[in-house]
Amino acid sequence: MEPNNDDAAKEERKRALQKESSGFLKYSGMATQMLGTILIFTYGGYKLDEWQQNKVPVWTLVLSLLSIAGSLYMLIKGFTKK
Repeated sequence: MEPNNDDAAKEERKRALQKESSGFLKYSGMATQMLGTILIFTYGGYKLDEWQQNKVPVWTLVLSLLSIAGSLYMLIKGFTKK
């Protein structure tokens, strides 16, 4: 017994929705990872500056910029990976 056109259309829509939602989950996961990395490194730099009693927030600047660069690298690496 062959499936009718309605069943085939439903299956096609289901596959398209799954593909779309997996892409959404992938990119939202990457964004969450980037945000977490930047926040953790920036907070670590803030605490280092506080501990060393720096007048200029050197560690905060260095670690936040380093985390942004690292996050962008991981983002590009994730986009180019198949």
